[in-house]
Amino acid sequence: MEHRVTRISEQFIFCAAVAFVCVGSPVRAEAPAPSEAAVPPLAMTPASPAAKEDASPFIDPADGQLDVSRFLATPRRFLPVPMVVTEPAVGYGGGMIAAFFRPRADAGEEGWARPDISAIGAIATQNGTRAAFAGDVSRWLDGRVKTLVGAGAGQVNLDFYGLDPRSADNAVRYTLKFAGGVAQANWQVAPKSPWAIGLRYVYADVEPQLRDAPVAPGLADRIQVKVSGPTAILEFDTRDNIFTPTRGAYSESSWFASRKGLGASEDFDQFQQVLMGWLPADDKVTLGARFNYAWTSSDTPFFLRPFVMLRGVPAMSVQGDQMASLEAEARWQFYGRWSLIGFGGAGATRTSLAATSTAKNVTSGGVGFRYELARKFGLHVGADLAYSGDDPAIYLQVGSAWLRP
Repeated sequence: MEHRVTRISEQFIFCAAVAFVCVGSPVRAEAPAPSEAAVPPLAMTPASPAAKEDASPFIDPADGQLDVSRFLATPRRFLPVPMVVTEPAVGYGGGMIAAFFRPRADAGEEGWARPDISAIGAIATQNGTRAAFAGDVSRWLDGRVKTLVGAGAGQVNLDFYGLDPRSADNAVRYTLKFAGGVAQANWQVAPKSPWAIGLRYVYADVEPQLRDAPVAPGLADRIQVKVSGPTAILEFDTRDNIFTPTRGAYSESSWFASRKGLGASEDFDQFQQVLMGWLPADDKVTLGARFNYAWTSSDTPFFLRPFVMLRGVPAMSVQGDQMASLEAEARWQFYGRWSLIGFGGAGATRTSLAATSTAKNVTSGGVGFRYELARKFGLHVGADLAYSGDDPAIYLQVGSAWLRP
């Protein structure tokens, strides 16, 4: 069975997964020291306030279970996120992300549900794919302003579909050498309002290069593509936390306009609508759904055309000028901090090739589990096993599979 743990998306920094957490020095990913592992569950014996203050930063005094909320809230401590890559398209490999969480002390519980986050990481695989990246999401002015900045560089070797005019099912193999950055600011329209308006600016220099001889007319062996332009954003957010929501909704409508006058190679436009919601069915069951629609204009670079992002569907395998997908899940917190998840979804793309139009559909589904690793943040971690008609895929997860910071 092939295990894919590769997800290429704009949430790349935060959607990689973790199978373990550093419980020793903040710069090592090792097993707990004996003195830490031997700490008895605090819920079993009465504890004085002084004892609670001296308790292990990896045990929650409320239930005596493993919890890293206090550890992550300590300055200069971070969550090490191991990235295990076994995607056949890029070969075996891996990497690491260091994620720093900074709860906003002046915001009370809201400061834990929506903390400031910084991350830095790198990844490499045996087929030559490699990248380094860093990012930060912070909130200012009592949470009314949210900023996001990020940058990355490297090269990615991927197969793209829908480029060969003879058949949309034929893969075209490209190496994408890239360097770029993004900066975004969102402004809450009123204090405590779920509505916010924002502006994002993206600049990227990308060099696609064919890894094989051209298979069809019009496929350039090597090109230089520059992307540069603003994105207008309308956001709605009532989630109870950003990591593993149990109630609320999130919506983002965005329009990106890359323009030659701002340094881009070509003028093109993109529209995207994301809508997610969570509803507690009872005290232990949470229902969730995610809808995504994307459209791109005719001059959009092939590597930026939308593709179906569902668990179990390989990245870029279902790609087109337009894309729509829907995924639903149910999470049952059946015992303490442990949960079981069932999910399923469907997606479709439409591609214009010369005077014809083709459509492609895909479905997927699977099961998974979660453990509530940081209760005060609402952060659950675990793994999903997904299937979409080819080989099963395993995804390690930090927070929701639909994480949006």
